[in-house]
Amino acid sequence: MQSRPRKRWQRQLAPLLALTIAIASFGHGMAIAAERLRIRFGPLETTLEIDDLERFARTGKASGDLELIEPFLIPEIRELLLRRVDIDPEIADDAIDLLLESSAGQRWIQIVLLMIPDSTVEQVKAAIKLAIRQADGLSSIGILKALPGETITLDATAAIAAASRLNLPYLEAQILRSRLESDLETETDGPFTAPFDPALPGSYPVRETTLTLADRQRDRDIPVDLYIPDDPKSPLVVMSPGLGGDRSFLTYLARHLASHGFPVVAVEHPRSNRASLSDRPVSLDLGQLMPPSEFLDRPQDIRFVLDRLASGDGDLRVPLDTDNVVAIGHSLGGYTVLALAGAELRLDDLREVCGDTPEASRSYRQWLGKAPADLLQCTATQLSGNRKNLRDRRIQGAIALNPVVGELFGDKGLDRLDTPVAIVAATEDGWAPAVTHQLRPFLDLPEPKYLITAIGASHFSATDPDNPDVLDPESESNRVRDSLESENYRQLLRGASLAFVAQFTPEANAYRPFLTGAYAQSLSTPTVPLRLNREIPKRLARWLESTRAEITRRD
Repeated sequence: MQSRPRKRWQRQLAPLLALTIAIASFGHGMAIAAERLRIRFGPLETTLEIDDLERFARTGKASGDLELIEPFLIPEIRELLLRRVDIDPEIADDAIDLLLESSAGQRWIQIVLLMIPDSTVEQVKAAIKLAIRQADGLSSIGILKALPGETITLDATAAIAAASRLNLPYLEAQILRSRLESDLETETDGPFTAPFDPALPGSYPVRETTLTLADRQRDRDIPVDLYIPDDPKSPLVVMSPGLGGDRSFLTYLARHLASHGFPVVAVEHPRSNRASLSDRPVSLDLGQLMPPSEFLDRPQDIRFVLDRLASGDGDLRVPLDTDNVVAIGHSLGGYTVLALAGAELRLDDLREVCGDTPEASRSYRQWLGKAPADLLQCTATQLSGNRKNLRDRRIQGAIALNPVVGELFGDKGLDRLDTPVAIVAATEDGWAPAVTHQLRPFLDLPEPKYLITAIGASHFSATDPDNPDVLDPESESNRVRDSLESENYRQLLRGASLAFVAQFTPEANAYRPFLTGAYAQSLSTPTVPLRLNREIPKRLARWLESTRAEITRRD
């Protein structure tokens, strides 16, 4: 008999297991297991018998451990398990080789290898070919039984990432990719030249300090990393990470800005950081991963830290200009800095899109059509009231990297911004897809504004390669590859971020060339083309507006 904690873990994993089965069965059965399928999410894991899966596919009835997730076994999962592809065994080897050697096949194999870290390309190909020979057509169950070993471990976090790549906004950005590359390109008079390189380290010695600030009124202990240069300049830079991130998420950028004289404070949000996620149940209802109050508490964390820095008590006795601040945030931190810069949270508009807060089962049904950020934003509907203005007048400008925007600010909330804003988007972003979370919102921003687009980069490419996010399953296996491919992108972010911060200093004119399309394109590579725009070209803007109107009618 299983222990009670084991049963509790399985119940927590139930919705996630259902998703994993669906993703593992997607694409003509690229699922991996032999007799048992061990599903792991961080410290939690459970095991399913392949025979139980086969019995469910045949009868529609769940048995064994599958009974725990029966409410989530929607008909589509059974259809995926039953689906067969007829392939002539005589040409099967050549057909599979051609498929897996294609760009689409190679991309899918990479996803499979992320999900099944112990597998190899050769094992996957051999299992598919063996399944064809042993069964009447190719099916996911046949491949499951054809792979070697008794128990295969599946990385459920990577399965979520794979699922996010199937969401419609992400696919929309993929379809738009070539158009973005051409439409966002700016004409130049020749090779970009400048008297200095803002991406190189500066000359200021930097002292790094870690503190924990206790906000007793809200019962929050807020860790911060301070990067203090000798004789610090103004403005002060404050950084906010995404869901599951910590204060090390942009270490490379914090050190770079501090080396040029700008002090940096990297803030960690206690109820939506890396540690908090490990203490919560694993669920596809993203409201269980983060309390809705974080949409309000995160901006208040920044406000509290600035207040403490301004007070100059204890270890905080450093001459920082807390009345002039540039805020930089990634993902949910991007939402945080936009709210601080004046974007108004429009809960009434958000409720029209989200309806009532979804239950876990309804949330699961939405996974294949929605991005994680789309579901995450809907947890804010549980907050009271209709509109929230979280503006902090000390924020003079904001840089939002892959921000979670969606419908959080409604149709008019971004109009309230009265500070310069830079939005950074990536076409390979399956968590907060560029079209719905960055490009369309950019249209609503008042000027001055900047759009940096990394074509081919992912949601996490902008973050520190040595400090991976807990929600980034690709960081371990692909970190070296991604680091090399995205290095020019991070070089652009170092140079453009420094130039953006310098716009609030007497050196603004000297740095203005590094906020141009010519500078971004000078750092482009064939793998990751880079663009920087002050406005979206009319043809592309019309398309974004028309698709937004179409979605509104459809909803």
